[in-house]
Amino acid sequence: MVRVPEGEFLLGMADNQETLKFMSDLTAGMNARPQQKYYLPTFYIDRHEVTYQQFIRFKPKGRYEGGQAQEPVRGITWHEADAYCLWRGKRLPTEFEWEKAARGETGQLFTWGNDYTPAKTNLGRTVRPANDLPDDLSPYGVVGMNGNVSEWTASWYAAYPDSDLKDENFGETHRVIRGGSIQKREHGFLKEFAMLHHRNFAPPGHRFWDTGFRCARSDTRS
Repeated sequence: MVRVPEGEFLLGMADNQETLKFMSDLTAGMNARPQQKYYLPTFYIDRHEVTYQQFIRFKPKGRYEGGQAQEPVRGITWHEADAYCLWRGKRLPTEFEWEKAARGETGQLFTWGNDYTPAKTNLGRTVRPANDLPDDLSPYGVVGMNGNVSEWTASWYAAYPDSDLKDENFGETHRVIRGGSIQKREHGFLKEFAMLHHRNFAPPGHRFWDTGFRCARSDTRS
């Protein structure tokens, strides 16, 4: 795991940052505003996404998308991801923990900086092994947060602090999914889906061919 030290970081999307309104205002970054400094205590997060090989040790009779040992497991529900992390003595990261681990303290748009460089991650048509993305490396050394597969978080889908945005999906019905993934080109908005402030959400019992997870752990030292 990677240690992410306590302190403030820049959360969310600034009004003056480049964005493209597509599909709805919610997917254009309105649900990731206002941008603000946000404090988090020290936590730990998995360096890589949980692989198929790791997950099958927890659920030996499971059959999931892909099935290659070192690829991120995907097609799992939020409940399965949560159960796996608890089995490992960990937990799912909150979406704010996920964002800090991916963007660092200064709120860069991609794990490597602010320039859109798709060759640094996997936004193609097929998933790659979780340890095969050396350039998709966050400021804290976390791998694969900008592409390959999106990731479940612990958080319910809700408005940001001090936001007046209204959304009928807010509440304890949808969990937040973070990170870019393969095949977003099919939607025609590859860059916007890959920006690290982008928030997706889904019912926790649903399965998605492009969504996996990684675990986190609180710092329990006194």
